[in-house]
Amino acid sequence: MPECRAPPFCCSPPAARSPPVAQDLTDVHESLDNGGGVSGPAARRLINAAGTQHRRFGGLVTTTRQARSLLADPTLNVFHNSEAFLFCNYDRAKALCHPSRGGQATPSLDRCRSSCANIARTDEHANQIENAAAELRTQASSPLLPEPLADRLRQKADHLAHLASDHRTSRITTDQEDS
Repeated sequence: MPECRAPPFCCSPPAARSPPVAQDLTDVHESLDNGGGVSGPAARRLINAAGTQHRRFGGLVTTTRQARSLLADPTLNVFHNSEAFLFCNYDRAKALCHPSRGGQATPSLDRCRSSCANIARTDEHANQIENAAAELRTQASSPLLPEPLADRLRQKADHLAHLASDHRTSRITTDQEDS
């Protein structure tokens, strides 16, 4: 049998990949119920996916049949990219991680592009981004750090702060969706 070179979730049985997807969508749904917001080009798709998953599965995927059903629904193809502080609401026709727009069933999370139409960020992501920016600024302020490296860290911190600010100003909530 050939060795699988795809990310682990690609080769996993549906029951192995569906719990993280179900949990991510449940977390988004609960956050939205508590007044949380989502931003990004795929914000509405993420809100709809969280609502759909909650209505169909109640946040729990306990059988292989449910797992297959969850993963077979393209509207629920949500991948958490903790390194980039975002969710990818994967639609292969819009994916910038696959320039050829080929038949990739899953995104290349290591190739996320900030201009991708599949990106959605939650308030939790914005908080994580702000914390990462603060950490970079702390590192940049070290007198032991060479100035070119400190400048690079400050630039990265500024970029992250801009992402968090963009989220705060453009976030939508379910209250806005309902009106």
